[in-house]
Amino acid sequence: MNAMTIGINPGNLQSSGAIAAWTERKVRAALRRFGSRITRVEVHFEDVNGTKVGKAGVRCAMEARINRRKPLAVEHRSRDLYAAIDGAARRLRTAVGRAVDRVTTRAQRTVRRRTAARPAKRVSAGTGPGPGSPADAHRGTVGARVPRAADAGGGGGHVIIAGYGPVGRTLARALGRNGVPVTIIESNARTVATQTLLGRTILHGDATDPAVLASAGIHDAAALAITVPDDAVVCRASEAARALAPEVFIAARARHLSRALRARQMGADAVTVEEMVTADAMAASVAAVLGSRVCRPTPEGAG
Repeated sequence: MNAMTIGINPGNLQSSGAIAAWTERKVRAALRRFGSRITRVEVHFEDVNGTKVGKAGVRCAMEARINRRKPLAVEHRSRDLYAAIDGAARRLRTAVGRAVDRVTTRAQRTVRRRTAARPAKRVSAGTGPGPGSPADAHRGTVGARVPRAADAGGGGGHVIIAGYGPVGRTLARALGRNGVPVTIIESNARTVATQTLLGRTILHGDATDPAVLASAGIHDAAALAITVPDDAVVCRASEAARALAPEVFIAARARHLSRALRARQMGADAVTVEEMVTADAMAASVAAVLGSRVCRPTPEGAG
């Protein structure tokens, strides 16, 4: 929510630092789950009764400006300014939620329609069984589509990395060593500022937001790597990216196999499953220990 700004207009009421802090806290808490979709919220106060005594003498109006959509406005009246702010924040959260749900529903329909019309995913000769097979799960990746050589940057577009944590940073370094241009999407404003000073191509935003994906160049990207450690975000980002770019290769991560399969349904081509990778690594460690014991020479004279 760092990208969202809040403007407070007290109107004919006397404002204060406490009221401003209360307003900002309530608005940010109400709209936190919508990420960078909301760029600004305007808050207006008004004493509608003046000196008259009434049941609802204070009006609080809020207007949210949403990426690529018309502003949404709500209001709430109460005897008390703080109660009016609370009520308006709740109503704004509901209104924005409905608007976002409508956009998501339309995107889901687009994904289903394009997926039904899309040809079968490409499988290279050496990938083995098909998507979601036990062999794929054992290797830690669900999915069988393998990008062409041009997709990897040799003759194609850039690679978008969503999330610049440990996984995203390691991937960016590996791609950079191979001369692959990288564009990063990161929600942490401080990270964005630091990496911008270091010369990286990085955008501040939410990878589930179609506008952010478009700004990162999803339409001509060779691949999108979703490295965010949040399965729900991975699924939503996969869906949004697939709706915008039917041919882009989408690689993602998931903590659990069930969520990896869901991400595949939402549009990801290959999903690395953390619990499977962990199991493989532990099995290799145990096998190495057992192998050393089995192969250890038996001292002379031992039974």
